[in-house]
Amino acid sequence: MAPASESVSSASAAGKGPVQGPAKGSDPAQAEALATELSHDLMSPYCPGRTIATCPSPQARKLESHILEQAQQGKSRVEIEAALAERFPDIRGYIGRPEIIYGTALLALIAIVGLVLVGRRWVRQTRARAAVGSVGAVVGASGALSTDLPAPGGPGAAGKPSRSEVDALDDALDRIDEF
Repeated sequence: MAPASESVSSASAAGKGPVQGPAKGSDPAQAEALATELSHDLMSPYCPGRTIATCPSPQARKLESHILEQAQQGKSRVEIEAALAERFPDIRGYIGRPEIIYGTALLALIAIVGLVLVGRRWVRQTRARAAVGSVGAVVGASGALSTDLPAPGGPGAAGKPSRSEVDALDDALDRIDEF
């Protein structure tokens, strides 16, 4: 592999002119860093769902060396990525398309908040219905709470709450009023 400075001068000598980009005249370490970054960011056309760096295919290794050659010639990330996208349209994957990622996250958040609000409303209504149903059984014809309740299991005990049940109901109603 020729150093980046020789590649740029040979491109100028061939009449193509120097290649514009931030990697122009860069050292081999910068070219390798750019190639590594691109191979970790771009999706492999040979292994669906994997990046070029994680694809075990020999074709992916050839593509990595091609990317390195391009970086050593002084091409910028945008130029290399554009050239690869022309050859392999799906190489970018989700990189550069944050609207898909953020849009999905936003929709999931809205759905979760909606479910929490609906769940809270349902629980409140269920508690209120249970409390109203229990109070209706305790309130007598005069509209006051009955305090002369029979003992559990005694005559007329069917359908009438015990004293401890009435106390529990009063506590539940107090909690609802505080809510």
